[in-house]
Amino acid sequence: MKAKRKGAIEEITGRIKETQTQRRLIVADLKSKGPMTVSELEPSTGLNAKQILRHLIAMKKSGEISEVGEKDRGYVYALRKGK
Repeated sequence: MKAKRKGAIEEITGRIKETQTQRRLIVADLKSKGPMTVSELEPSTGLNAKQILRHLIAMKKSGEISEVGEKDRGYVYALRKGK
């Protein structure tokens, strides 16, 4: 039972670390390049549109980013000031 629980904890920890790494990639791009669309974030982060959008939604809910306009039939996202 302990081995099963340990495996589950390691899996969850791995997912959390992966999520943090992916968000750092998005934040780094937005910091260095300014406001960007999902399609602009794809090549430089190596993440697909679905992954990026999932992170952007969570980051918008937490107040880290905001939608600042539209471009090429998509929203443009930017870091909020002070973030």
